[in-house]
Amino acid sequence: MAEKGKKDELTWMHVIVRVFLNSTTHPIEYAKVLIQEMVPGETPGLAINPRNQKFKKKCFARGSVFYFSKFFFGYIAHIKKRDGFLGCYRGLTPKLAANIVSGVAFQRVTENIQFKELDGEVNIEELNMKQRTQRFLQNTARESAGRAAAIFVSQPFHVIAVRSMAEFVGEDGQYVGVFTSVGVIYREQGVKGFFCGLIPRLLCDLAALWLGKTLAHVINNYLVEDKDLKQYVSASMNFLASALTYPLQVVSNCMAVSGSGLVAGSPPNMPIYDGWIDCYRHLKQIRGLKRGSSMLWRAYTGPTIMLGGSPAIATNSMFAAPASS
Repeated sequence: MAEKGKKDELTWMHVIVRVFLNSTTHPIEYAKVLIQEMVPGETPGLAINPRNQKFKKKCFARGSVFYFSKFFFGYIAHIKKRDGFLGCYRGLTPKLAANIVSGVAFQRVTENIQFKELDGEVNIEELNMKQRTQRFLQNTARESAGRAAAIFVSQPFHVIAVRSMAEFVGEDGQYVGVFTSVGVIYREQGVKGFFCGLIPRLLCDLAALWLGKTLAHVINNYLVEDKDLKQYVSASMNFLASALTYPLQVVSNCMAVSGSGLVAGSPPNMPIYDGWIDCYRHLKQIRGLKRGSSMLWRAYTGPTIMLGGSPAIATNSMFAAPASS
Protein backbone atom coordinates (compact mmCIF):
# COMPACT_ATOMS: atom_id res chain seq x y z
CA MET A 1 0.00 0.00 0.00
CA ALA A 2 2.81 2.38 0.89
CA GLU A 3 4.55 1.67 -2.43
CA LYS A 4 1.33 2.28 -4.37
CA GLY A 5 0.75 5.55 -2.53
CA LYS A 6 4.27 6.67 -3.37
CA LYS A 7 3.74 5.88 -7.06
CA ASP A 8 0.46 7.84 -7.08
CA GLU A 9 2.22 10.78 -5.45
CA LEU A 10 4.97 10.71 -8.07
CA THR A 11 2.33 10.52 -10.82
CA TRP A 12 0.55 13.64 -9.64
CA MET A 13 3.82 15.47 -9.09
CA HIS A 14 4.73 14.69 -12.70
CA VAL A 15 1.32 15.96 -13.87
CA ILE A 16 1.69 19.18 -11.85
CA VAL A 17 5.13 19.84 -13.34
CA ARG A 18 3.77 19.26 -16.86
CA VAL A 19 0.86 21.64 -16.21
CA PHE A 20 3.24 24.34 -14.96
CA LEU A 21 5.62 24.00 -17.90
CA ASN A 22 2.83 23.95 -20.45
CA SER A 23 1.21 27.03 -18.90
CA THR A 24 4.50 28.91 -18.99
CA THR A 25 5.35 28.07 -22.59
CA HIS A 26 1.80 28.26 -24.00
CA PRO A 27 2.26 31.53 -25.97
CA ILE A 28 5.12 29.89 -27.89
CA GLU A 29 3.02 26.79 -28.56
CA TYR A 30 0.13 29.04 -29.60
CA ALA A 31 2.30 30.80 -32.18
CA LYS A 32 3.65 27.45 -33.36
CA VAL A 33 0.15 26.11 -34.01
CA LEU A 34 -0.79 29.22 -36.01
CA ILE A 35 2.37 28.91 -38.12
CA GLN A 36 1.69 25.21 -38.72
CA GLU A 37 -1.85 25.82 -39.93
CA MET A 38 -1.33 28.78 -42.23
CA VAL A 39 0.78 29.58 -45.29
CA PRO A 40 3.73 31.63 -43.94
CA GLY A 41 3.63 35.24 -45.01
CA GLU A 42 -0.06 35.24 -46.03
CA THR A 43 -1.54 36.21 -42.66
CA PRO A 44 -2.28 39.96 -42.44
CA GLY A 45 0.06 41.75 -40.08
CA LEU A 46 2.36 38.78 -39.68
CA ALA A 47 4.34 38.77 -42.92
CA ILE A 48 8.05 39.31 -42.41
CA ASN A 49 10.14 40.35 -45.38
CA PRO A 50 13.86 39.47 -45.04
CA ARG A 51 15.83 42.45 -46.37
CA ASN A 52 19.33 41.86 -45.06
CA GLN A 53 20.96 40.80 -48.34
CA LYS A 54 24.46 40.54 -46.81
CA PHE A 55 23.22 38.16 -44.12
CA LYS A 56 21.28 36.16 -46.70
CA LYS A 57 24.34 35.69 -48.91
CA LYS A 58 26.36 34.52 -45.92
CA CYS A 59 23.77 32.03 -44.71
CA PHE A 60 22.52 30.73 -48.05
CA ALA A 61 25.82 30.15 -49.84
CA ARG A 62 24.97 26.44 -50.06
CA GLY A 63 21.41 26.87 -51.27
CA SER A 64 19.60 26.83 -47.94
CA VAL A 65 15.87 27.63 -48.16
CA PHE A 66 15.60 29.16 -44.71
CA TYR A 67 15.40 32.81 -43.77
CA PHE A 68 16.49 33.96 -40.34
CA SER A 69 13.77 36.07 -38.74
CA LYS A 70 11.99 36.84 -35.50
CA PHE A 71 9.08 34.83 -36.80
CA PHE A 72 7.80 33.21 -33.59
CA PHE A 73 8.14 36.39 -31.59
CA GLY A 74 6.49 38.36 -34.39
CA TYR A 75 3.41 36.13 -34.07
CA ILE A 76 3.34 36.44 -30.28
CA ALA A 77 3.71 40.22 -30.45
CA HIS A 78 0.88 40.42 -33.00
CA ILE A 79 -1.39 38.24 -30.84
CA LYS A 80 -0.68 40.36 -27.75
CA LYS A 81 -1.25 43.60 -29.67
CA ARG A 82 -4.67 42.48 -30.88
CA ASP A 83 -5.99 40.38 -27.98
CA GLY A 84 -3.94 41.59 -25.03
CA PHE A 85 -1.83 39.56 -22.60
CA LEU A 86 -4.59 37.08 -21.74
CA GLY A 87 -5.17 36.57 -25.46
CA CYS A 88 -1.80 34.83 -25.63
CA TYR A 89 -3.31 32.03 -23.54
CA ARG A 90 -6.19 31.16 -25.84
CA GLY A 91 -6.73 27.37 -25.80
CA LEU A 92 -4.76 26.83 -22.58
CA THR A 93 -7.62 25.21 -20.61
CA PRO A 94 -8.31 22.33 -23.06
CA LYS A 95 -4.57 21.93 -23.56
CA LEU A 96 -4.03 21.46 -19.82
CA ALA A 97 -6.97 19.05 -19.70
CA ALA A 98 -5.34 17.04 -22.50
CA ASN A 99 -2.03 16.95 -20.62
CA ILE A 100 -3.61 15.81 -17.35
CA VAL A 101 -5.72 13.11 -19.00
CA SER A 102 -2.81 11.84 -21.12
CA GLY A 103 -0.42 11.81 -18.15
CA VAL A 104 -2.76 9.76 -15.98
CA ALA A 105 -3.61 7.36 -18.84
CA PHE A 106 0.07 6.80 -19.65
CA GLN A 107 0.89 6.05 -16.02
CA ARG A 108 -2.00 3.64 -15.52
CA VAL A 109 -1.33 1.68 -18.73
CA THR A 110 2.44 1.32 -18.20
CA GLU A 111 1.93 0.24 -14.58
CA ASN A 112 -0.34 -2.61 -15.67
CA ILE A 113 1.98 -4.00 -18.33
CA GLN A 114 4.43 -6.39 -16.73
CA PHE A 115 6.95 -8.77 -18.26
CA LYS A 116 8.24 -11.93 -16.63
CA GLU A 117 11.87 -11.50 -17.61
CA LEU A 118 14.30 -8.58 -17.30
CA ASP A 119 11.66 -6.29 -15.81
CA GLY A 120 12.12 -3.86 -12.95
CA GLU A 121 15.46 -2.69 -11.58
CA VAL A 122 18.40 -4.44 -13.23
CA ASN A 123 22.03 -3.53 -13.89
CA ILE A 124 22.31 -3.06 -17.66
CA GLU A 125 26.07 -3.59 -17.59
CA GLU A 126 25.59 -7.14 -16.26
CA LEU A 127 23.33 -8.17 -19.13
CA ASN A 128 24.56 -9.72 -22.36
CA MET A 129 23.60 -8.26 -25.74
CA LYS A 130 20.60 -10.53 -26.22
CA GLN A 131 19.23 -9.60 -22.80
CA ARG A 132 19.81 -5.89 -23.41
CA THR A 133 17.91 -6.09 -26.68
CA GLN A 134 15.09 -7.98 -25.01
CA ARG A 135 14.84 -5.39 -22.25
CA PHE A 136 14.93 -2.58 -24.83
CA LEU A 137 12.05 -4.15 -26.76
CA GLN A 138 10.02 -4.72 -23.58
CA ASN A 139 10.41 -1.16 -22.31
CA THR A 140 9.76 0.42 -25.70
CA ALA A 141 6.68 -1.74 -26.29
CA ARG A 142 5.32 -0.81 -22.85
CA GLU A 143 5.96 2.90 -23.46
CA SER A 144 4.34 2.62 -26.90
CA ALA A 145 1.16 1.20 -25.37
CA GLY A 146 1.14 3.96 -22.76
CA ARG A 147 1.64 6.72 -25.32
CA ALA A 148 -0.99 5.30 -27.66
CA ALA A 149 -3.55 5.21 -24.84
CA ALA A 150 -2.56 8.71 -23.71
CA ILE A 151 -2.95 10.18 -27.20
CA PHE A 152 -6.28 8.44 -27.81
CA VAL A 153 -8.00 9.64 -24.61
CA SER A 154 -6.57 13.16 -24.89
CA GLN A 155 -7.31 13.70 -28.60
CA PRO A 156 -10.74 15.35 -28.04
CA PHE A 157 -9.16 17.96 -25.76
CA HIS A 158 -6.28 18.38 -28.20
CA VAL A 159 -8.70 19.07 -31.07
CA ILE A 160 -10.54 21.65 -28.97
CA ALA A 161 -7.26 23.33 -28.00
CA VAL A 162 -6.01 23.55 -31.60
CA ARG A 163 -9.33 24.87 -32.89
CA SER A 164 -9.52 27.42 -30.07
CA MET A 165 -6.12 28.76 -31.10
CA ALA A 166 -7.04 28.67 -34.80
CA GLU A 167 -10.01 30.95 -34.08
CA PHE A 168 -7.52 33.80 -33.85
CA VAL A 169 -7.52 33.98 -37.65
CA GLY A 170 -11.23 34.61 -38.20
CA GLU A 171 -12.39 35.49 -34.66
CA ASP A 172 -15.17 32.90 -35.09
CA GLY A 173 -16.08 32.84 -31.38
CA GLN A 174 -17.40 29.25 -31.34
CA TYR A 175 -14.81 27.57 -29.11
CA VAL A 176 -15.16 29.77 -26.04
CA GLY A 177 -15.07 26.97 -23.45
CA VAL A 178 -14.50 23.24 -23.16
CA PHE A 179 -18.17 22.28 -22.71
CA THR A 180 -19.36 24.70 -25.41
CA SER A 181 -16.68 23.34 -27.76
CA VAL A 182 -17.79 19.76 -27.13
CA GLY A 183 -21.32 20.72 -28.16
CA VAL A 184 -20.12 22.51 -31.31
CA ILE A 185 -17.98 19.58 -32.48
CA TYR A 186 -20.64 16.95 -31.74
CA ARG A 187 -23.36 18.98 -33.46
CA GLU A 188 -21.33 19.67 -36.61
CA GLN A 189 -19.20 16.53 -37.04
CA GLY A 190 -20.42 13.92 -34.59
CA VAL A 191 -18.11 11.68 -32.56
CA LYS A 192 -15.51 11.45 -35.34
CA GLY A 193 -14.95 15.19 -35.04
CA PHE A 194 -13.25 14.65 -31.67
CA PHE A 195 -10.60 12.45 -33.31
CA CYS A 196 -9.61 14.57 -36.31
CA GLY A 197 -5.86 14.26 -36.84
CA LEU A 198 -5.55 11.25 -34.55
CA ILE A 199 -3.75 8.91 -36.97
CA PRO A 200 -0.88 11.25 -37.95
CA ARG A 201 -0.48 12.24 -34.30
CA LEU A 202 -0.20 8.59 -33.28
CA LEU A 203 2.21 7.81 -36.10
CA CYS A 204 4.33 10.87 -35.25
CA ASP A 205 4.69 9.98 -31.58
CA LEU A 206 5.23 6.24 -31.98
CA ALA A 207 7.61 6.59 -34.94
CA ALA A 208 9.69 9.14 -33.01
CA LEU A 209 9.75 6.83 -29.97
CA TRP A 210 10.90 3.72 -31.83
CA LEU A 211 13.32 5.55 -34.11
CA GLY A 212 14.98 7.47 -31.27
CA LYS A 213 15.26 4.52 -28.90
CA THR A 214 16.40 2.09 -31.62
CA LEU A 215 19.19 4.41 -32.77
CA ALA A 216 20.26 5.04 -29.17
CA HIS A 217 20.24 1.31 -28.42
CA VAL A 218 22.36 0.45 -31.44
CA ILE A 219 24.88 3.28 -30.94
CA ASN A 220 25.23 2.83 -27.18
CA ASN A 221 25.70 -0.92 -27.41
CA TYR A 222 27.81 -1.24 -30.54
CA LEU A 223 29.65 2.06 -31.02
CA VAL A 224 29.97 3.93 -27.71
CA GLU A 225 31.52 2.62 -24.50
CA ASP A 226 31.75 5.77 -22.35
CA LYS A 227 28.85 5.87 -19.84
CA ASP A 228 28.59 9.67 -19.76
CA LEU A 229 28.56 9.90 -23.54
CA LYS A 230 25.73 7.36 -23.75
CA GLN A 231 23.38 9.81 -22.00
CA TYR A 232 24.08 12.45 -24.64
CA VAL A 233 23.58 9.89 -27.40
CA SER A 234 20.08 9.06 -26.14
CA ALA A 235 19.08 12.73 -25.95
CA SER A 236 20.54 13.45 -29.39
CA MET A 237 18.78 10.52 -31.03
CA ASN A 238 15.45 11.50 -29.48
CA PHE A 239 15.89 15.03 -30.84
CA LEU A 240 16.78 13.68 -34.29
CA ALA A 241 13.76 11.36 -34.31
CA SER A 242 11.45 14.22 -33.31
CA ALA A 243 12.84 16.37 -36.11
CA LEU A 244 12.36 13.62 -38.70
CA THR A 245 8.75 12.94 -37.67
CA TYR A 246 7.82 16.61 -37.20
CA PRO A 247 5.93 16.81 -40.55
CA LEU A 248 3.32 14.41 -39.16
CA GLN A 249 2.73 16.81 -36.26
CA VAL A 250 2.02 19.59 -38.75
CA VAL A 251 -0.37 17.30 -40.65
CA SER A 252 -2.15 16.34 -37.41
CA ASN A 253 -2.80 19.95 -36.40
CA CYS A 254 -3.94 20.88 -39.89
CA MET A 255 -6.36 17.94 -39.95
CA ALA A 256 -7.74 19.01 -36.55
CA VAL A 257 -8.87 22.28 -38.14
CA SER A 258 -9.55 21.45 -41.80
CA GLY A 259 -13.27 21.20 -42.52
CA SER A 260 -14.24 22.43 -39.05
CA GLY A 261 -16.07 25.46 -40.41
CA LEU A 262 -13.55 27.88 -38.94
CA VAL A 263 -12.10 30.56 -41.16
CA ALA A 264 -8.61 29.14 -40.56
CA GLY A 265 -9.74 25.70 -41.72
CA SER A 266 -11.57 26.79 -44.86
CA PRO A 267 -10.45 28.01 -48.30
CA PRO A 268 -8.54 30.14 -49.12
CA ASN A 269 -6.67 29.75 -45.81
CA MET A 270 -6.71 25.94 -45.92
CA PRO A 271 -8.13 23.37 -48.36
CA ILE A 272 -10.73 20.84 -47.25
CA TYR A 273 -8.65 17.66 -47.23
CA ASP A 274 -10.02 14.21 -48.09
CA GLY A 275 -7.79 12.65 -45.46
CA TRP A 276 -4.47 13.03 -43.69
CA ILE A 277 -2.54 11.55 -46.64
CA ASP A 278 -4.09 14.16 -48.93
CA CYS A 279 -3.05 16.80 -46.40
CA TYR A 280 0.51 15.44 -46.29
CA ARG A 281 0.79 15.48 -50.08
CA HIS A 282 -0.49 19.06 -50.31
CA LEU A 283 1.84 20.35 -47.60
CA LYS A 284 4.74 18.56 -49.25
CA GLN A 285 3.85 20.17 -52.57
CA ILE A 286 3.83 23.68 -51.09
CA ARG A 287 6.86 22.92 -48.88
CA GLY A 288 4.88 23.41 -45.69
CA LEU A 289 5.83 20.28 -43.75
CA LYS A 290 8.39 22.15 -41.64
CA ARG A 291 6.19 25.05 -40.59
CA GLY A 292 6.94 26.10 -37.02
CA SER A 293 9.80 23.66 -36.60
CA SER A 294 12.21 26.36 -35.41
CA MET A 295 11.86 29.50 -33.33
CA LEU A 296 14.62 31.26 -35.24
CA TRP A 297 14.45 29.92 -38.77
CA ARG A 298 11.51 30.36 -41.08
CA ALA A 299 11.05 27.99 -44.01
CA TYR A 300 11.06 29.99 -47.24
CA THR A 301 8.68 28.53 -49.82
CA GLY A 302 9.23 31.06 -52.56
CA PRO A 303 6.67 33.43 -54.13
CA THR A 304 3.02 32.60 -53.44
CA ILE A 305 0.08 33.31 -55.75
CA MET A 306 -3.67 32.74 -55.49
CA LEU A 307 -4.72 29.85 -57.72
CA GLY A 308 -8.36 28.81 -57.78
CA GLY A 309 -9.04 30.66 -54.55
CA SER A 310 -6.21 28.95 -52.67
CA PRO A 311 -2.59 29.99 -52.07
CA ALA A 312 -0.04 28.07 -54.16
CA ILE A 313 3.71 28.14 -54.63
CA ALA A 314 4.63 29.87 -57.86
CA THR A 315 6.76 27.75 -60.20
CA ASN A 316 8.47 28.44 -63.53
CA SER A 317 6.03 26.15 -65.33
CA MET A 318 3.15 28.49 -64.43
CA PHE A 319 4.75 31.28 -66.41
CA ALA A 320 6.30 29.28 -69.26
CA ALA A 321 5.68 30.67 -72.70
CA PRO A 322 3.28 28.60 -74.84
CA ALA A 323 4.92 26.43 -77.46
CA SER A 324 5.03 27.96 -80.92
CA SER A 325 2.82 26.32 -83.46
